Amino acid sequence: MTTRAATLACVLWFGCVPSTRELRAPIDADLEHKLGSPRVPASEIDAVLAKPIDEAAAVRIALATSPRLAVALDDLGIAGSELASATVLGPTAVDIQLRFGSHDHEYELDAIQPVLGLIEMPRRRAAAHADISAARATAEAAALQLAARVEIAWHDLLAAQQELELRRTAFDAADAAATLRERMHAAGNTTDLAQARDRDAREQARVALGRAEAAIELRREALNALLGLSGDRTKWTATGALRELPAEAPQLDALEATAVSASLELAAERAHGEAAANTLGVERMRAFVPELGVGASVIDRDAGAEVGPAIRLGLPLFDQRQGPRARAAAELHHAEHETEAVAVELRARARAVRVAALAAYAEARHLREVVLPLRQQIVDETLLHYNAMDADPFQLILARRELADASHDYLDALRRYWNASSEATALGRGAMLERSTPEAP
Repeated sequence: MTTRAATLACVLWFGCVPSTRELRAPIDADLEHKLGSPRVPASEIDAVLAKPIDEAAAVRIALATSPRLAVALDDLGIAGSELASATVLGPTAVDIQLRFGSHDHEYELDAIQPVLGLIEMPRRRAAAHADISAARATAEAAALQLAARVEIAWHDLLAAQQELELRRTAFDAADAAATLRERMHAAGNTTDLAQARDRDAREQARVALGRAEAAIELRREALNALLGLSGDRTKWTATGALRELPAEAPQLDALEATAVSASLELAAERAHGEAAANTLGVERMRAFVPELGVGASVIDRDAGAEVGPAIRLGLPLFDQRQGPRARAAAELHHAEHETEAVAVELRARARAVRVAALAAYAEARHLREVVLPLRQQIVDETLLHYNAMDADPFQLILARRELADASHDYLDALRRYWNASSEATALGRGAMLERSTPEAP
């Protein structure tokens, strides 16, 4: 007998609870296939965090330490326990009666085994298996969503670090302009208005620099929450920079169809519907036969002990299980409507992600290939004019500031492109992150 057959027999006859390894094995296999990298063993997490980590390492750490993912996997264990409950008969009821008279005594013994569970067992098992399928799909979707969210948060952190460098460059340019203007003002070669404007530009750049420094810490804390890290483990350092654009735009024409066919959330909702339909069938049968048991009856009379069969039958005179039947029907309708809603939202999300990814790609490519070269040309030409005494230093500083602004726009478009790409990848793997519109410029 194979291990799987032995497990099935154990569950069927003895109500054994499937082990965590058995329940998680399909999820682990799918995750290894889709993500391509196993989780970091618990014993190695501190060693990994002691070195600069990259995006791939962050995803592996999150899969090993995230408390939210652990919650989803716990739900799988709960569903497994319901399978054991659905495959066992209820306890045998034994009724004993003793009667004592002045000269004799009498006893009666009835042993009744409820058998309604045997009739219900196929539907109850089907409902339990559907609940396990739903829990598996939900847990796997949670892991894929976590991986995508870590990737997106990682892109945000890298972009924030690069943004800080741009803001420092912008502040240095504004500070140089304001300092030069102050010297000119002290020599009486400029107006109060010009000095005030350059000072204002410097302070605005200082505010932007402080905002960029705070943004890095906020991005780190968002990652700490996703990775499930606290205490000394939050002192990790990040390595790398945002990847450059690929040579060609992503092919996302089939994203909607791919997302629908791969959706784990849709699979979970369909499984919930199957479980609700089987539960409703059980409740409808119990409305007519609420209790059924068979057994033996023994009674001791003066002539000796008498033995015969015993049957216990419940009659639904006052309770036809209206409440449980209505609840099961409502849960079935809920699952059907939820499936329909998820399908509509999933399609809309896939279309929106496609638009966001292609728009960010086009924007970033235009900035990289057209705007940034033009801004660099303006800086170079202004520098030539400045060296030829044909441009003042403020024009050169302004040109460099505008180059930094264009670099900021390119960085933001690049970040949005990679975030949309991560979400598109998650949709193709079967996980939908959000139901709202993707991030706009």
